[in-house]
Amino acid sequence: MRSRSSNEGMTEAVRKFQWFYTRHVWAPYELTEQSALSPTEWRVLFAVMHAGTTIAADLSRTLQINTGYLSRLLNDFERSGLIVRSPYAGDARSRHISLTPAGESVLAATSTHVRNNVSTALEAMTPDEGSQLMASMELVEKLLTLPQVSPRTTLRGPRPGDFGWIVESEAQLGVGSNATRRAREMRAARVVAEYLTAPDPTRNRCWIAEKEGVSAGAAMLISSPSSAVACITMLFVDPESGREGIDRRLLEACQEFATESGYERVECVAGLYLDLAEPLLRGCGFQKQRDDETVWEKYLK
Repeated sequence: MRSRSSNEGMTEAVRKFQWFYTRHVWAPYELTEQSALSPTEWRVLFAVMHAGTTIAADLSRTLQINTGYLSRLLNDFERSGLIVRSPYAGDARSRHISLTPAGESVLAATSTHVRNNVSTALEAMTPDEGSQLMASMELVEKLLTLPQVSPRTTLRGPRPGDFGWIVESEAQLGVGSNATRRAREMRAARVVAEYLTAPDPTRNRCWIAEKEGVSAGAAMLISSPSSAVACITMLFVDPESGREGIDRRLLEACQEFATESGYERVECVAGLYLDLAEPLLRGCGFQKQRDDETVWEKYLK
């Protein structure tokens, strides 16, 4: 095991290399002195450009940006005409993010400049030096890439048949007697019915977590009568799929949607019907209500 001083030396060496490369190619975020965009805004726009089409949750995970802050950035980009958010084919409440022609133009000059700088440096190299550089870059990328600890899990909107699967899964998750399973199934059916008959469907949302193409969990968020509070009425993960952070991703998706939709607070009742553990809720910023300790809440504004 490396000593602390050794780790600090390696960290400093990596930071030094990052600074060298930034100066060498004049990386996009170095252009902020000549732009109204901040370094973080450049990172988000370039991430959207490289993804082609993406969703806010993936951007948050890739760039390690708080979902609330990212939501505000995306709202500003949309108002400025740099991005467009379009409905997902499988769920009108899900929005995909892509650059507009104006957004592409903003990034085009920067991309061209960086590419030209790199090309100039490469032209001065011999074939052997170029091959050595390629091998070295591949090695650096390999060593600095965090290992994938689980198969890729994606979140999507509901498709035909998903709501029946949700009710069935909830019944199977019931522990104890047949009466307990039946009670859980009946509750799930009521929650699904409430979701499907909501007067304003744009204020509600359902997610299906897929692991290697197989449904592995679900979450459902419904507006409360006060319209200022979003209630997480369902969240579960199939035990056979292994949690592997799926419950956290579903919870974060609920928070992100609630923030984008203008809710003031998100609340839920953990325990019997919600697959949410206390450490997960606390880790995501939820706290117990003072008046009712069975209810967990998080203020968004």
